[in-house]
Amino acid sequence: ACGALQRDGPGSSGGGLARILSISATMNSAMRNFKKMKFRPTHSPKSDDSDSCQGGHNDSEPCSPLSAASGMGRTCTVEIHGPRTASIMAHMAVKGGGTLQIAQVTEAQFHTGGGAGASGEAKGYGGPDTPMTRDARMKSKPNTRKNSIKRCDTMGVINSQNMREKLVEKIHEEGVHEVTLDAGQTGQVFALEVGDEKIAVFKPVEGEKFKRKSLDPGEGSIREEAVYLADRLVGSQAGVPVTSRASIKVDGEELLGSVQAFVNNAIGFIEDFAMPRAVEDAEEFVRQQEAEALALLDMRVFNMDRHSGNLLLLRREKPHGLGPIDHGCCLPRWWSLSEAIFDAWFSWPQLQCPPRKATRSLAKKAYEQLPETCSMVGDIGLEAAAIVTLRLCTLFVFVGVAELGIPCGQLAALMLRDEENGFQELSWLEWKVHDASVAAGAKCRIEVNDRDDEELVVEAEGEGLEVDAFLEHLAAVFRAEMCEAVANLPSRDGGWHDD
Repeated sequence: ACGALQRDGPGSSGGGLARILSISATMNSAMRNFKKMKFRPTHSPKSDDSDSCQGGHNDSEPCSPLSAASGMGRTCTVEIHGPRTASIMAHMAVKGGGTLQIAQVTEAQFHTGGGAGASGEAKGYGGPDTPMTRDARMKSKPNTRKNSIKRCDTMGVINSQNMREKLVEKIHEEGVHEVTLDAGQTGQVFALEVGDEKIAVFKPVEGEKFKRKSLDPGEGSIREEAVYLADRLVGSQAGVPVTSRASIKVDGEELLGSVQAFVNNAIGFIEDFAMPRAVEDAEEFVRQQEAEALALLDMRVFNMDRHSGNLLLLRREKPHGLGPIDHGCCLPRWWSLSEAIFDAWFSWPQLQCPPRKATRSLAKKAYEQLPETCSMVGDIGLEAAAIVTLRLCTLFVFVGVAELGIPCGQLAALMLRDEENGFQELSWLEWKVHDASVAAGAKCRIEVNDRDDEELVVEAEGEGLEVDAFLEHLAAVFRAEMCEAVANLPSRDGGWHDD
């Protein structure tokens, strides 16, 4: 196998967006040298080893077509495209002489394989201090509707708690490592490994099945990279792993998708650990400034899926770090701002405090960097209506945090619908977007859909909106009304009402 890095430089002919990292590898007959190949059946996450195929064959239960085919020699090529690819190569270098192994695994297993907490049995999981997700809170309320927004990843599969599995431990024999081939509960992804080193995870576009308003399956890879750029251009303060659109050829068949660098030092997902409820203890667990950097990013990109299974906890020692992953459900069109989900961090005590000075500076920097950010996400293919969302949400964060010093948890509540009425009524932000868009020339109205949810509806995909006038109107409203709106919040658990 060989790894070839094509790098732009003074002597190269490529430039800008044309940078490409090309890694070619041959998965040859070494696959046949595995002494122990385990293929877990995908129909039941609770199946034990007695249901597995050992040695690639089991007469009582045949291997799946995926498992059987995966043991053959294969030629795989990965091409990573996108701006600032030089930084991606720095994180994803292939060591000389290494053999690149590409295997289909579950995304949850890839990020937490071998880490404490990956199985959902970490100390503190499910304890009294564990924040409840939106689904859990809705289920605890007998009068709320059952069809609330569900948590999902960009592979479109609903995540369940307490079903995380560790990757099969690697077998060190003849220089070949065991790999797990498993569609799993979060859909197919491809793990890229060299020797003992995990490099990246590739998520194919064809596996995207999520359902979010204004998000079409197949666009997740663009949004994944756009969120990375939004964080990278302000110094990677939220810690989004290096992410880019990519393609992978397996046995001559090309798959399009995104590739994301492996997150080091992950000990599990945040859902497997309890965030202390006392501010001082919470600050010791995860520093306020680090929590705020994540909150700012999620608000800027209007994250519609920041549940606790999309946030890694890093480092065994305290304070822990945060590793946000899976950003395909972000940056909807500007008139579809009904489904924000910040369950992973919304109730954290340290986010109910006035923002740190560094956080206010970060919000200002994101606003000042906005022209370049919008240019770059446009270059990778993010649609214009979604770029307007990035602009208005970055403005929202700039005014709320940088100028007014509103705590991140309270500011985020203005983006969320009230769960007490089943998320049916417009959020504070949606009302302001409606009013500003009408004033700026868009034909936007409020309708009630067949689920009795209020929603914004525009004609001709928002054509006629004067974007600059729209944002100027919003800026004035944010500055004049935001503090009062926060004061009218019914609780720190979310929701908003106007007295």
